Amino acid sequence: MKTFNAGQLIFLLIVIIPLSWMIATVVVYPMNGLGLKATWKTYQFGMLWQVLFADNIRSDIRLSGVKAIAAGFCGAVMVLVMMFLAAKQSKTSIYGDAKFASDADIRKSKQVTWGDKSKGGIIIGSYKGKLLRYTQPDFISMGAGTRAGKGAGIVIPNLLDYDGSMMVLDPKQECYTITSKYRQKILGNEVFLFDPFSRKTHGFNALTYVDLSTEQGVTDLLSLGETIYTTDGKSGPEKHFNGESQLMFVGCAELLWFLMTYRAADLRSFGIKHCFSIGTILELFNRIPMEDVLANREVYLETTDDPHVLFIIKDALDKFRHYVELGDEPKSSVSGTFTEKLKLFTLPLFRAATDRNDFDIRDMRRKKMSVYLGIMATEVDIANNLLNLFFNFAIKVSMRENPDFVRDLKYDVLFLLDEFPAIGYMPYIKKAAGFIAGYKLKLLTIYQNISQLNEIYGLQGALSLLANHPCKIIYATSEKEDADKFSAQLGYTTIKAKGKSRNTSKGGTSRGESESDTQRALVLPQELSTLKFDEEFILLKGENPIKCKKAFYFNDHYFMDKLVSVSPKLEAAVKELNKGVATGKPGLKYPKKEIMLSYGELEADLKLAA
Repeated sequence: MKTFNAGQLIFLLIVIIPLSWMIATVVVYPMNGLGLKATWKTYQFGMLWQVLFADNIRSDIRLSGVKAIAAGFCGAVMVLVMMFLAAKQSKTSIYGDAKFASDADIRKSKQVTWGDKSKGGIIIGSYKGKLLRYTQPDFISMGAGTRAGKGAGIVIPNLLDYDGSMMVLDPKQECYTITSKYRQKILGNEVFLFDPFSRKTHGFNALTYVDLSTEQGVTDLLSLGETIYTTDGKSGPEKHFNGESQLMFVGCAELLWFLMTYRAADLRSFGIKHCFSIGTILELFNRIPMEDVLANREVYLETTDDPHVLFIIKDALDKFRHYVELGDEPKSSVSGTFTEKLKLFTLPLFRAATDRNDFDIRDMRRKKMSVYLGIMATEVDIANNLLNLFFNFAIKVSMRENPDFVRDLKYDVLFLLDEFPAIGYMPYIKKAAGFIAGYKLKLLTIYQNISQLNEIYGLQGALSLLANHPCKIIYATSEKEDADKFSAQLGYTTIKAKGKSRNTSKGGTSRGESESDTQRALVLPQELSTLKFDEEFILLKGENPIKCKKAFYFNDHYFMDKLVSVSPKLEAAVKELNKGVATGKPGLKYPKKEIMLSYGELEADLKLAA
């Protein structure tokens, strides 16, 4: 506790005594029955002296003078205390005054609700036993290493709570296995599982969204080509050969559409499937010699006199001529780039799943839908091109229609991207975040460490990407670079640092103490690495950060009640563990996840193609 020395005490007395007297000279008037107006008109500075020391003053009036002195002293002390606190607050801001959000801060927040689902939102944590939801349309990011509890603390809770449509990157299909039936039966979603490496899958054909019979179709085809063979963010030979492969992809798609529409027999003669899909484009490229296509130029041009169709076939022929006229070495490089990006489409199961289309991304804002991209962990390493195509294309397709002008686009779509770096480069998220939200698209991107993002987007690109996520969830991190950055983002505060000194002279030894302001991080980097498993931080733009708990779904009756509602076997097991009680009560016991999943009652009923 701080004490005052003799000099400081004398200074305080010098200030308090005259200040007390000045206040008392005013207070003595109302103590004797005068109102504010009368006090103003009759006030005399020396009146208090007369009240206290004049001979002809009644004892009760003299007593009021004593009381005025006491009141003046109290008032003087209060004034000094307020001045001291104001000065202290002013000093704090020298090095920063970062602090965690209080209960009052959270209640007043414009971005987060606390225990209130009426405004919807995305679950981002739990504070004092109540869920925190982010209600803004902006993006959310979460940095969390392996085994950090992100699935149980953020992914599955939102799948059991979010009422709109969802598109989920589900690397282990755990999200689908646990939540799909609830989303289907209770939340009223149409549920789809896309795992093209398995027979248990719905179909997704990107060319379903390209209608070359219309002028817009050509633009959509060019956009798809850029999605597969992106030139954005590339340079040198990679950019060049991606650009050349784009031309070849567009040309092959245009030729395929033309032959399917007007010369189907030509396709049959080469043994090519009558299907407008990416797999068939690759098949056409490998089976039909470009020289033969160019030799049939006049035949193709005489097939129709429709100007739009003639434009398409001429454009395809021009692109083939450009390819044929390349030298052997550049032609080989273009061919290698073209086929490398499409190699998965040679796999029988993959081809079967991508030659058909069982769900329409364009409907996700018209009706409630949940699409799980359930690539198993064993295939993630070879599926990066598919992940990149699927999510980039889904965003592009969704942005063809603006909900401001199309009234039946009434639902938001949450893209829940666990293991976000596995998708690869996503230019729209990096560059167009500002207006993506205006299309009713929300993103929750989850990564393990910032170095993953640096590798894909570069240092500046990763900074730009994260800047487009104004809500950031931070779990414990062991990466020093991440800990340093998050610590800096959480802010700094000012603390008092005490120092001791000792001087020795002929006269003896003297000791002294000093105190100075210094800066300290609100959360030190090493404190981020030792954060408790169930704790997290939430960074919000323009508001104090929140220190809270993870919103684990297990052992929380709010979430577990939802699973119990769709699984009779789970309900029976919970009742057995809790003396006949299964729902609606905190503190209930539940079976372990492995046992819960063994009942096989939490997966949606899928209607798959034969």
